[in-house]
Amino acid sequence: MLNDQEINRAAAQLADYRRSDALSRILDHYAVLIDDYKRLKSDYEEERESREKYKQMAKDQERNPFVLFLVDGDGYVFNESLVAKRGEGGSIAAQLLNDEINASLRKKGLEHCQVMVRVYANVAGLSKALAKTGLVGGESRSLSPFIASFNRSYGLTEFVDAGDLKENADFKLRALLRLYADNTQCKHIYFAACHDVGYISELMPFSGNSTKFTLVSTPGVRFHDEFTKLGMGIDEFRAAFRHSSLDGVLPYRQPNGTAIKPATAQSKPNPPFKQPLGIAPPITNSNDEPRPVCLLHSFGKCRYGKTCKQLHVDPQRSNPQQLTDLSSPPSPSPSGKAMMRMASPVDPSIVLANLPKSDNIPDGRVAVNSNNYRLDPYQPPVSPDTISRLKARVDKRRVCNNLHLLGMCEAGDRCEYDHSPLDDEFLPALQWLARSQPCPRRGACRIANCFTGHVCQNLECKQRGGKMFCRIPYLAHLEPMAVVSYVPGLQKQRKAASSSSESSTPPGARSALPA
Repeated sequence: MLNDQEINRAAAQLADYRRSDALSRILDHYAVLIDDYKRLKSDYEEERESREKYKQMAKDQERNPFVLFLVDGDGYVFNESLVAKRGEGGSIAAQLLNDEINASLRKKGLEHCQVMVRVYANVAGLSKALAKTGLVGGESRSLSPFIASFNRSYGLTEFVDAGDLKENADFKLRALLRLYADNTQCKHIYFAACHDVGYISELMPFSGNSTKFTLVSTPGVRFHDEFTKLGMGIDEFRAAFRHSSLDGVLPYRQPNGTAIKPATAQSKPNPPFKQPLGIAPPITNSNDEPRPVCLLHSFGKCRYGKTCKQLHVDPQRSNPQQLTDLSSPPSPSPSGKAMMRMASPVDPSIVLANLPKSDNIPDGRVAVNSNNYRLDPYQPPVSPDTISRLKARVDKRRVCNNLHLLGMCEAGDRCEYDHSPLDDEFLPALQWLARSQPCPRRGACRIANCFTGHVCQNLECKQRGGKMFCRIPYLAHLEPMAVVSYVPGLQKQRKAASSSSESSTPPGARSALPA
């Protein structure tokens, strides 16, 4: 019970509290704090939303990176041997060009990027110029079969008819150049239009970002000296484009705007050039017009045989004097020109027999050819019956290549592939199927025990005139198969159970067999 003194003190405190109005001030201050909190929260939410949008935009910019290959098709004309093949030549041209681009990207560390090819040309005018050389027919757009085949070879590869006006192709290339030069998803731009000095003004603003650009040169087009002053990289692409000038295409332009006509028979010839690997040069004599060499026959069998319009030349020979002589006078062709009978095609098995035997490759080393390209040990053909029986087992569960080809698997019991014993008769079949999968490092691979393929050893490959689909890149079929040296390999692993393995698995390829 409170005494009177305590009661009086409490009453005095209550009266003081009522006179000071402290609760009202506290409530007002609290209301101000709530308003400030709401405003700060709103600002924070806006800032967070902006930051999330920026992070998402940056993430999207790193998704699906690609490189752009721009071609002025009026000046950079495709190889005559490819154009003459019409539809078939278009797909080969697309493959050759993409292989060359991918080889260049590997040097730049951009092999993870997709390749977008855009070729713009006056198709009617180009067809007319090519018709004069006899490579295509006299129709207004006789190059169309070649273009259609080129376009359907790769999803991001397009040959576009820019129209009949002279500057249409220039207009399209300039627009795409400005669009993608500042696009962060576009990691690199190849520019194949260095025959025309008019493009200098378009490239000049990007000279500060010269590492993003590569200027393309080719033996058939004179590379303008002014382009070298931009400080951009320069790469030469030889396989897909012509090695000589073509009358009727856009001429070379000097800085003052005057044009120099393409070289004629009386003008100074172009400097000598090197043919694509494995392909013999066109052959002529005093009575015959030049004819391109058949690409398919140069490394195997051509499906057209004697009816092929291209020259059939032994790929091991480049001297026209080594051709077989005519046993009778040549009969005139429908055009009235003489035809030559060439030597019989070389059996692909003879060419592949030049590959090294696995026992001849020193331990820890890699066999390379004259181009420093990786060669695989010779793999004897495996009977289809053995491969079929191996695939019947694989249908149940895919086998582990690391264990069966290298003798070890780091994943052990955690490996998702089959580790159960494999019959000895299936080992060559497993090696054969592993070699049918292309190595992502291509001919630059130096992993000594890499068991994926670097060159094609399939005699029925469609690139050799057969019917079987081949995953090995086209240019790998043209590489010389003879060993020049054995270079040191990397991280050689020893096989515990057998010495028949020559390679190691690339990342993510522990089982090369199809599912």
